[in-house]
Amino acid sequence: MNDIDKNTNSELYEHHNIQVDQHQSLLRIDKFLIDKIPGTSRNKIQYGIQNGYVKVNKVVVKQNYKVKPLDKISVSFPAPPRNDEIIPEKININIK
Repeated sequence: MNDIDKNTNSELYEHHNIQVDQHQSLLRIDKFLIDKIPGTSRNKIQYGIQNGYVKVNKVVVKQNYKVKPLDKISVSFPAPPRNDEIIPEKININIK
């Protein structure tokens, strides 16, 4: 069974630590992660792999890496960009 430890710090990063089951067959890392990280897309996983956000046994891997039994996978996605600018809005208020 795979253990998934998800810690999300909404201001900084999205982290996932996955321990691969000892009976896991060889499978490309992107296909493996799409099943293990809920609510993510294959594009996001591929972007993470290409930019070094996915590590196996503390080593950055390429997209063609095949997940092996007992691998320890660490995924740290950067937080999505967000607009922190506050824009005033005119609101008509009647105060009596």
